[in-house]
Amino acid sequence: MSGTRHLPDIRDRRDVERLVGAFYDEVLGDPLIGRLFTEVARVDLAVHLPVMADFWESALLSPGVYRRNALRAHRDLHAESPLRAEHFDRWLELWSAVVRRRHAGPVSERAIVKAHAVARALLHHTAGDGRPRREPGPVLVTIEPSADHGRAGPDGHRPGSEG
Repeated sequence: MSGTRHLPDIRDRRDVERLVGAFYDEVLGDPLIGRLFTEVARVDLAVHLPVMADFWESALLSPGVYRRNALRAHRDLHAESPLRAEHFDRWLELWSAVVRRRHAGPVSERAIVKAHAVARALLHHTAGDGRPRREPGPVLVTIEPSADHGRAGPDGHRPGSEG
């Protein structure tokens, strides 16, 4: 092989655990999203990493291992420190880079595709489309009389009036 080594695909729970651990090593030190994990959510890695391994094992290898509500945790986080599209973009960038550094193959590609779907769903259900929301305000409707309003027709009747 010309200077490149063959990377294994994600095969089992151990691969998932190592991948998740490597990912969180990147995330926790990231200047954009690291503080969401360390200062806002105050993630306990001893608890969080096995849960994330369950999630990714369910998503990639063995459906049904993960039995929690990921949306609730992200909504709670969003309520404390609003999540934005750039947070999800950075999360995806880091996840994709870690996956590609460690693995190659159909399961690895599915890990990246699944991450995009997860990020889109979480963004939609927390920050909406990620753009700042406009505050609702009064709706102003101007109703102008039509040109023939109030005029009698040639027969002496006004439009809309009964004879």
